[in-house]
Amino acid sequence: MSLPTEQYRRSYQQNGYVVAPAIVDNTALEPVRRAIAETVDQLARQRHAEGQIDQLYADAPFEQRLAYIYQNGASKSMGWNREVFSKAIYDLLTHPNLLELAESLLGPEVTVNGDYWVRTKLPGERLTTLPWHQDSGYYGPQTAAEHILSVWLPLVDVDEHNGCMQFIPGSHRWGLLPTDKDEDRHNIPTEDVAGRGQVETLRMKVGDAVAFHNLTFHRSLMNGSDAIRWSIDLRYSPTGTPTEWLSRMGLFGFVARSRSQPETVEGWETWHARRAISST
Repeated sequence: MSLPTEQYRRSYQQNGYVVAPAIVDNTALEPVRRAIAETVDQLARQRHAEGQIDQLYADAPFEQRLAYIYQNGASKSMGWNREVFSKAIYDLLTHPNLLELAESLLGPEVTVNGDYWVRTKLPGERLTTLPWHQDSGYYGPQTAAEHILSVWLPLVDVDEHNGCMQFIPGSHRWGLLPTDKDEDRHNIPTEDVAGRGQVETLRMKVGDAVAFHNLTFHRSLMNGSDAIRWSIDLRYSPTGTPTEWLSRMGLFGFVARSRSQPETVEGWETWHARRAISST
């Protein structure tokens, strides 16, 4: 598959994000779904053993099982990282089309940051309905001058009904704006950023991706459906970008592409070993 990389680069530079339709096929995403399903099954068995649910919901579809498991108001998370750490995640991070996209936007030396997240956006859940924000607002002000690329892929088709993403074109040129915190500890801009620019709503299909800058304002809508809006976001930076703030959390990355020193590209075994050491 040949990507229109120059077109992507121009759109990204202008808007702070770019949508890449049908960039990965279902074959590449299915192992990730299986890794998620295994984690959901482990959670179901744990909660069943603790008496929090009276059945495993083993026959429930991928899009709904976790919602059944959490129906009694169990604590939820913003996303999963270590829970789904696997070769399936590594293979997606190093998918040739995604690395080509990352290279077109970051340059020829590309490092995976290690802070990918599978998002468990449950029906009606407020915690995972993020208001307008810039990712550097969460990473820390030291990252505002860096280039951190997020690549977000829906694992189900998304639209306004089940919580798709919205972006403000050109907002990556505004700098890192000040924020307050809401009751869910979300960052809230102190000014009306939506009123400062236009809002684009991204309806996306499984296999599409949106790549965006760490200063681009974006948000997700409430999931008003009866199914989970599963998605995964991956992160890349030019090799050499400081990532100590991630290493302190044990979220080590790896060199995924190098045009100047291809021998430095690290395989699954190396990344697995580094993450294993960090968790001991």
